[in-house]
Amino acid sequence: MRKSLLLALSLTAFPGLRAQAKSTARGPNVIFILCDDMGYGDFGANWQNQRGADEPRLLTPNLDEMSSQGMRLTSHYSSCPVCAPSRASLLTGLNQGHCDLRDNEFDKPLVPGPTLGNIMQTAGYYTAAIGKWGVGGKEAPWPAHPLKRGFNEYYGVLRHGWAHDHYADNNGHIYDGYNPITSGLTNAYDNDLYTARAKKFVEDRAHQDKPFFLYLAFTLPHFGMQLPPGPYPKGGGLHGGVLWPLDESHERKNSYVFPAFRDQDWPKNEKTFASMIHRIDDNVGDLMQLLKDERIDGNTLVVFTSDNGPHNEGNDPRFFGSWGPFDGIKRDLFEGGMREPTIVRWPGHVPANSTSDEATVQYDWMATFADLVNLPSPAFSDGISILPTITGRALQQRHHPYLYFEYMGPDVGPVTKEILARHNYTTRGQMQAVRVGDMVGVRYDIQTPDDPLELYNVKTDLHENHNLASDPQYAPVLAQMRTLLVTSRDPVADAPRPYDNVPMPAVDAPQSTGAIVYRNYDGHWPWIPDFQVMQPTNSAVVQGLTAPPAAGTEYVGFIHVASEDKYTFTANHNIDLWVHDGLVIRDTDAEQDGSVRLTVGWHPIRIASTSPDLRLSLSSSQMNARPITADMLGYNPNQIVGGNHN
Repeated sequence: MRKSLLLALSLTAFPGLRAQAKSTARGPNVIFILCDDMGYGDFGANWQNQRGADEPRLLTPNLDEMSSQGMRLTSHYSSCPVCAPSRASLLTGLNQGHCDLRDNEFDKPLVPGPTLGNIMQTAGYYTAAIGKWGVGGKEAPWPAHPLKRGFNEYYGVLRHGWAHDHYADNNGHIYDGYNPITSGLTNAYDNDLYTARAKKFVEDRAHQDKPFFLYLAFTLPHFGMQLPPGPYPKGGGLHGGVLWPLDESHERKNSYVFPAFRDQDWPKNEKTFASMIHRIDDNVGDLMQLLKDERIDGNTLVVFTSDNGPHNEGNDPRFFGSWGPFDGIKRDLFEGGMREPTIVRWPGHVPANSTSDEATVQYDWMATFADLVNLPSPAFSDGISILPTITGRALQQRHHPYLYFEYMGPDVGPVTKEILARHNYTTRGQMQAVRVGDMVGVRYDIQTPDDPLELYNVKTDLHENHNLASDPQYAPVLAQMRTLLVTSRDPVADAPRPYDNVPMPAVDAPQSTGAIVYRNYDGHWPWIPDFQVMQPTNSAVVQGLTAPPAAGTEYVGFIHVASEDKYTFTANHNIDLWVHDGLVIRDTDAEQDGSVRLTVGWHPIRIASTSPDLRLSLSSSQMNARPITADMLGYNPNQIVGGNHN
């Protein structure tokens, strides 16, 4: 169990974080649009345009045009199938085995540390978050307010539940920075309001010296099932669409069904849902037109995606096939709950009318944007840069060895029961999933650590109809997955799991003992960087954690423990530490410790540090704290990169 995690770390604890902002040539603007509960199949180019003539269809002409001008990521995963943990993983670059916000911890504040906003601020960007936040705390002083987590501006709803009413009106639930708004919002539809504010931000920043980063978190089509108050204003961009300040509508709340849907023989809620999706499309088209009007279209990278699969809370996702070719909805670890409708557009850089089936995930965006602005990704991040993929350089793309997911979800509605029945479950409960290559292992209603996995080839069996777990040829990948269910995560007290106390299994003994490999790096970084994608200045072996001084050092090897126990590592500061793939200690400016259960034997260990005087000790129930010494360490010669192999 990690303890004191990032306790002392905050924006002010990054010495000179903003002072280290780059003064290089202006980079591309970045707009990241995140919808709330929009399914993979909820826009035309992904699924709706493939539906039969006699089937109901959603209309999304602007998103279809956006996808024709960019790339669709057809295997892009959410980090978690529900709102708050999904957003926390997105913003912090951590999977749900390492993120501190898991399960249904709505309004739990993000721990201090680099976020997407911090990455972009450090690169010299002016940043804004607009729309739904939901990870800032429950009340003032809002411990994780966006202005405390890397954003220069904020406008929107801070609490998760406030986003469920798409007409906030003047009750103070909309905040401008730290100030609740109590006038001027009568009948304002929230997606229109956030789009108008986003347009104002773009207009204000379009031709400034600094590029901008905009995190635009829409609230549609989340449950609320509320129609717009009237038709979308004509035109778009600078001279039309919604404009700031948003006019107080004189139409009726929750009254406007898009004309193409009015006479359809559809249930009322499905007309409402279709109109909400079309409103998202109008909002996106309005914003894209503004980029053209401001002549920054070719210098703005836009990402459009959603936080999790389609909901089952007021409408029926079966009606429009919101899950596309997959099975599962919001709160499911099956593909329909996890794969997101994702478009990336950057004219002249992202190939037009293209698709990629590369397995990517939302915690990749931290590494991707860091790569985009020529900064190192933080070492603790679980993501990898997908910039090669989205810019058409697929052959240069690093691949995830696996993707890991966990969640504890309630059962909601009859659609959930149907999904569970198709997979021989009666309830969701505790869930885990891992993807390795084209194979996904998933298990629900976990009662014991030994509960079996279902196994699907999600390349050829998109709907996960054929469980391959009993086929002997897949025994090796199943065994690998079962190990990853233990070794790729660390427990947190707020989200207990039935498998938290399973010790990480030992591996084969290393070829050499009594030393560990170190790799030294030169540079100057605002955080501990991801050394794994950097070239070391020297790499050799050393008897103990005593590498020659350097700006940054990575130790790679194995540690031996003599008994099965819970082991606690204690470090002084400025290190990230992994045992197997579990992130046991994450960088802080204060002494910290982290614990992990281990079986007898050898275990992979990796340490990334920018501390000039690294101190690390180990203790257990049978051993008092002692420094990590050479007799506890081992390595394989192939872990040495260049340098001195003696």
